[in-house]
Amino acid sequence: MKIAAKKINGKSSSTARVVDGKLILSFPEALNPVVWQMDLVQAKASALEVREGSKGSFVLVLKTPKSETTEIAPFGTKDQAVEALMAAAGALENAHGQIRPVGIASAGRGPATTEKKKSKWAASILGLTLIAALFVLWGASAPRAPVSGDNEGLSPNPAMNFGAGGGEENGVPLSADEFLMKHRPQ
Repeated sequence: MKIAAKKINGKSSSTARVVDGKLILSFPEALNPVVWQMDLVQAKASALEVREGSKGSFVLVLKTPKSETTEIAPFGTKDQAVEALMAAAGALENAHGQIRPVGIASAGRGPATTEKKKSKWAASILGLTLIAALFVLWGASAPRAPVSGDNEGLSPNPAMNFGAGGGEENGVPLSADEFLMKHRPQ
């Protein structure tokens, strides 16, 4: 009676989940009811498919790249087998981030925590480099005092240009009388 109610509602009792990097399939409707699991880290390029079995049954099988097949569960109808296949597909599609369990080393790399530490160091180094670059740019754009000996920045009033022009040397003491005599208005 329970099976008939499920058929009327269009629901299957087949379930599929991804837990800690394993695909766990439960098929109570199969001719031989089964709970089956597969380690997804080990199964890199496998395929699930429905094949016609003996005596009009349909079998959900796992096919590896080496053309090896593993029978998962036989079903009485093709629709039941396809529903089981779609349950497995749905679990794999919704397994975002659950295929590889935390702590399993990636190919050629350490655990996920090592990658986080490396990214924190990289971010710190990048931040310090940007701060240093800002200081260099800030220092380059700061105004500079005129260099002695340049006539740029001299005042048009000769009295304000102490020691400038007229062959006088900078840093040589000059009496007030000498200065006034040289810079007297004519």
